[in-house]
Amino acid sequence: MYATARAATVRMIVDTMEPWKAAADYTDWDAHAEGFKLPSTDLIGLIGFSCSRNGPFHDLTFGVGIMVLNDPGLGRMTDYVDTFYARLAAHKTFPVFNADGTLTDFEIVCFDGTSAAPMSRVDYRPTTEITVSARVTRAGEWPLP
Repeated sequence: MYATARAATVRMIVDTMEPWKAAADYTDWDAHAEGFKLPSTDLIGLIGFSCSRNGPFHDLTFGVGIMVLNDPGLGRMTDYVDTFYARLAAHKTFPVFNADGTLTDFEIVCFDGTSAAPMSRVDYRPTTEITVSARVTRAGEWPLP
């Protein structure tokens, strides 16, 4: 389930980024530890993904890391954060797909507590992270506490 849930989360981030595809690139922030030169674009991506079995469910914790370049008034940053903050609010869902791209009968449901971290500077760029807790459950079923 780890690989399937992670792939679904990456797909949700990329799909949410669609309106900004000319200005922002997806990056895997967990791969940042390998050390790479950052491209000269805004960057949005998955960070700190974890999956835990909790009885019949799989509970997820992850972040969406957002880093901007040449955004002095932080207008684009504010738009990115606002969009993901709303997309990942409590009770919001996103689908889980099979490896071949077909839908499963599962979805990922966000819990209460989504938060946007204070602005920081990483690699000399303004950066923020939205943190989320969620659960993989059968489509249409609210996750049990």
